[in-house]
Amino acid sequence: MSFKNIFDNGGDEAGSADKSAQALNEDTPGAGDFSEAVRKLESERDPWLVRQTAHGAFDVMGFLGPLFKNAQGAAAAQRQVAEDPGSTSTMASATSKAFGPPKVSIRDEDMPKPEELSKLIGNKKNHTLIATGLGNSEGVAVDPSRNTAYVADRGGQKLYAVKLDTGAQRVVASGLGDIGDVVLDGQGTAYTTDWSGGRLLAVDLAAGSSRKIADVPGAYGVALDAAAGKAYVANWTDGQLIAVALPGGQKSTIATGLGQGIAAVALDGRGKAYLGRKDVGGGKVHEVDLAGRTHRVVADLSGGNTIRVALDGTGRAYTLDHGTGRLYEITLADGAHRVVATGLGTCEGLALDTVNGWIYVSNRDGQLWQINQRATQALGGIGKVVP
Repeated sequence: MSFKNIFDNGGDEAGSADKSAQALNEDTPGAGDFSEAVRKLESERDPWLVRQTAHGAFDVMGFLGPLFKNAQGAAAAQRQVAEDPGSTSTMASATSKAFGPPKVSIRDEDMPKPEELSKLIGNKKNHTLIATGLGNSEGVAVDPSRNTAYVADRGGQKLYAVKLDTGAQRVVASGLGDIGDVVLDGQGTAYTTDWSGGRLLAVDLAAGSSRKIADVPGAYGVALDAAAGKAYVANWTDGQLIAVALPGGQKSTIATGLGQGIAAVALDGRGKAYLGRKDVGGGKVHEVDLAGRTHRVVADLSGGNTIRVALDGTGRAYTLDHGTGRLYEITLADGAHRVVATGLGTCEGLALDTVNGWIYVSNRDGQLWQINQRATQALGGIGKVVP
């Protein structure tokens, strides 16, 4: 049923009631021209009783008539509003001009108490210790689709799988040598480096088996360009960036002269690689043009180091200083940087889950930390992480 029908029916009912009230008013003795008859009745009966009943009825009729007329008019007005919402807007505008805009006032008792705010802030989940007992960790990679982190245990030559929601862990592969880093292809294969053995390995995560892809002296950090079918390996010993074809293993040198201790590799997906150094005093982040094979320094953490580099895709990079247990945020456009978290121990593994907004850090104490990326962007970051 339309609004028009609803209000038309309401108006018709009110009109019918109005006509009935008029008829009642005309036919009732004492109403209208019949006041003489009423006076005659009053003279023959108890004047007080007649006056109360007859006059009371007249009062009721006098009330009902205008009421029914008003109801009929209201129905017509409501129908107009339903058919023309603009009339409501006009009325509201006129009311606002007459009385001014509505004013909002907040009383002191409506404001949250300081202790309640402190509790809310304290309960905010900005960092969590996900797991411990992961050996001498030097690398971490995250697969959000499987809700799993893969942690490289250099001391135990093992690769752990850790469930991010429960912290449950298991060894997925062993015998991986002096493992320095791990990266995932999203298809069930992880690539790891063996520093002392000078190898790039492919690990079947389902079977737990591994195989050598290529010999890369001083292999430490690794990044993967799955679309191009290449892995990029940081040569710690010679300060080089090496591209390795997958799966064949053919190698080509992309950049040299990066300094001994090159440890981190991160790709931006637009032809640039960003490398960091582990040596104390190194503290630099290098930008390498993969096509032009040139490089430059984009940031320098004086007195620190940049053992890992991870990119968030918005012009920011994160890096670790394992000597001080600090997590840094770097603006790549100008090299500006700041500390956003401390207390991470001898941290050497770093990975970003940009889909869900998490940063993962592993350290030599066998710990895996989950840090809220949004919390790091606040003034002062999250401060010190504590279990």
